[in-house]
Amino acid sequence: MSEDPQSSRDAISDLVRRYSDAVNRRDPAVWSGTFAPDASWRLGPERVVEGRAEILRLWTREMQKFRRVVQIVGDGSVVLDSGGRAGTGRWEFQEHAEREDGASSFMVAHYEDEYLQVDGQWFFANRSLVPHHRRVSETRAEEAEAPASGSSGPGAPVPPVGQNGD
Repeated sequence: MSEDPQSSRDAISDLVRRYSDAVNRRDPAVWSGTFAPDASWRLGPERVVEGRAEILRLWTREMQKFRRVVQIVGDGSVVLDSGGRAGTGRWEFQEHAEREDGASSFMVAHYEDEYLQVDGQWFFANRSLVPHHRRVSETRAEEAEAPASGSSGPGAPVPPVGQNGD
């Protein structure tokens, strides 16, 4: 007998929030534990890894680039399959980070997800990043050398570009 659909949606919402909380706390065990053993994680067309060990290896390498990361989960949706043991979803989020070189970054994106329930626990079977807006500030050293505000040239801040180029 399948679980109540709302209970499954709540458990998947918890999975999404555990993932982000583990990013914020830089907790590799909790973070990698959100993925099924044979899951895939896609950060872009050329950046796809499969299997929990490879996913953790890429995450560890990426997290070493940052001093701090704060990921804030927004709205999401979940659609369960007819058996109630798998599903798909989409979750919006914002990510604020300070890189090791002193630059800060900001991203608005969403994840396209596939979920799988194993022994009563929900996991990501596939998680694909879809960025909408990304901005990286200058490093602290570059900021000190940058021209005064309002000027143009190589040191001037670049205005952010949205998904539609505006």
